Amino acid sequence: MSIRFTPAVASDAPTIASLRQQIWSTTYRGIYPDVTIDYYDLTAHTQRDLAKIQDQSQRVYLIRDGEEPIGYFSFSVSPKVHILSLYVLRQYQKQGIGKAAIGLIQTYCRDHRIPGFTCNCNEHNTPARRFYEHMGGTVVKVDSGHENRQEDQVTYQFTV
Repeated sequence: MSIRFTPAVASDAPTIASLRQQIWSTTYRGIYPDVTIDYYDLTAHTQRDLAKIQDQSQRVYLIRDGEEPIGYFSFSVSPKVHILSLYVLRQYQKQGIGKAAIGLIQTYCRDHRIPGFTCNCNEHNTPARRFYEHMGGTVVKVDSGHENRQEDQVTYQFTV
């Protein structure tokens, strides 16, 4: 396994949107409404990802095993550092890839003298919640009880 993180470029937007579609189908079935997963709009998500890649207030990275795309993550840098997404294909999880991505964000914060960062996680995504807590995240907000479980979120704070 040869894992590397590369800053995303415009031509990576379709790959990122496709990865999200694959990952949502294995991660969020039973949490997100089936219609959200079954009728995932690849074109619309590709356009959103392109906008994120081109947005100077965000950093978007493609995660590769060799040349094979296996995940992606993004974080905002203005006004504060906030993880927007961190997704890795199921077969690559629990191999230190997410930890390395968090490490990259921690390094960004240290280099820019930023004391910490935040992220949101779906309240019902138990594996992701365990991961963020293992990485040192502290729950600072819970917004739950929505009719649509997709909207139930936990906010984590990390210090650097």
